[in-house]
Amino acid sequence: MSMKPFRYVGTDEPLSTEQGLFIRQQVVLGARRSLVARKLLPIRKIDAGAQTFGYDTQTEVSDAAIDQAWPGKLNEDIINLARSTVDIPNIHKEFTINKLDLLSSQMTGTPLNTVNAESAGYKVGLLEDTLIIKGWARIAGTYEINGLYQAASNDESSDLPWATEANIATSINAAIALMLADDKNPPYNLVLNATEYAYAGDFIANTAVTYRDWIRQTILGEIYICNSLSAGDGLLLKADLSGMAEYVVAEDFSVETEIEDKRHGSGLFGRAYVRGLPVVYDGTALCKLSAIESP
Repeated sequence: MSMKPFRYVGTDEPLSTEQGLFIRQQVVLGARRSLVARKLLPIRKIDAGAQTFGYDTQTEVSDAAIDQAWPGKLNEDIINLARSTVDIPNIHKEFTINKLDLLSSQMTGTPLNTVNAESAGYKVGLLEDTLIIKGWARIAGTYEINGLYQAASNDESSDLPWATEANIATSINAAIALMLADDKNPPYNLVLNATEYAYAGDFIANTAVTYRDWIRQTILGEIYICNSLSAGDGLLLKADLSGMAEYVVAEDFSVETEIEDKRHGSGLFGRAYVRGLPVVYDGTALCKLSAIESP
């Protein structure tokens, strides 16, 4: 039997449309429990049949010039475009709803037990966050898809562990300086691992202001916790990445189902999945903080 998207549930499966929609709702809610990365960049929907996505990253032309005489073509060059074509990955997790839970729901009208489906959605959401923020490496350390962190052109790599409170402001100001040098002005957002987020909860000496408050006032944006980043890593980025980065989505959070055969228990097999690709066009809009944890 072929797999069917949730919208077809109820045609030749023993599920009502309401049950199918309830499963999808629980999966999507589970996924959204963990979503941080989608708040950081624009979303672009493309055709569901797309398997690859091609894009250009650009290097600006050389600096402009000032002349008192009318110039000719002395200062002419062109933008350097680098073409990339990347397969759109499939992020997925499978689950099963027990046959007896299906029968009980049909007999009594009670909601389906969707704890497995919700957990699958949660895991898909977590992995999507990791894909967008860090990227994906089939072999550890060799990224086939660059997330925002891997695509950052700027790296504030000074040894400034946040366990020492004074380092927090120093590292943030240094990262901002790198962004300003590339004409990327505030507001910014900041993504932190939970460890550094906790350090930033300390109060600045002799004040009632926490470092988190100081950071928000300084970057004019938000702080997000995401454990897709390792302890010791942070990411400062433009608050509005329009034209500089986006998340390309071929198929948004979806569920497809089929009834298992008798050999496998006659339950409802399901797959929660999303198909999307993070794309960075201008890495200077991103700055890593790569040495903010104690060794």
